[in-house]
Amino acid sequence: MTMTIRQVPVHEAVSLLPLLRQGQAFHAAALPGVFRTDRGDAELGAYLEEWLAGDGVVALAAMSDAGAMIGCAVFEIEEVAERPLLCARRNGLLKHIVVDEDHRGAGIGTRLVAEVKARLRADGIGRVRAHHYGFNTASAAMLRKAGLVPHVVTVEGDT
Repeated sequence: MTMTIRQVPVHEAVSLLPLLRQGQAFHAAALPGVFRTDRGDAELGAYLEEWLAGDGVVALAAMSDAGAMIGCAVFEIEEVAERPLLCARRNGLLKHIVVDEDHRGAGIGTRLVAEVKARLRADGIGRVRAHHYGFNTASAAMLRKAGLVPHVVTVEGDT
């Protein structure tokens, strides 16, 4: 499949909603006490516009030949201040990546991550980080294929 990847400008933030809702529904099904699905398009659109207008936040869209958005990734620049035990550094933080359910398994997520990494390298950033939930084996596999491996492991449990 031929596709293109383009940056989504702030004024088109609402175009990400169908894909982000797919990802949100998937996560809410597994963790309904964590993820919400009860917000309307107006509220979510305003949230996305405000977020994408932030410094260092970039949304990318994978577009089909027919002009449909079939995947998206949102990343931001993370500034880590120097501390007595840590070096100062800048990372890319991949916050969201979603591929339309009808297009999964075609390498779109891997191509989006490759584009995120290329843009970060062009900005002089040599490290990208991402988080995924343990139940999301598809994300884990896609991120591993894109060269991201577990580095810090977070564990959670009920009190």
